[in-house]
Amino acid sequence: MTNSGADLLLELFSEEIPARMQRGALLNLYTALETKLKEAGLIIASSEKFVTPRRLAIWIKDLPTSQSASETELKGPKVGAPEAALQRPYAKRSYRT
Repeated sequence: MTNSGADLLLELFSEEIPARMQRGALLNLYTALETKLKEAGLIIASSEKFVTPRRLAIWIKDLPTSQSASETELKGPKVGAPEAALQRPYAKRSYRT
């Protein structure tokens, strides 16, 4: 499957962050964004980061435009399980895939 990538530009106006802390804030933002994209199955091929006294910007190039197909199997209670288990079989489970 061939995906043509798309560019993503994330730019934040950051007037309240002191200028001396901007670079660290940019690195934290990039790390968090990279982590969330990886969790979603999207890999960053290349990127550039920009910082000014009032702005943080991340430009991600060739970000995949779709995710790979995935399957998640959820199992319910065993046959013959107590009635309480049948009433709330997925109470402690997350439906996120």
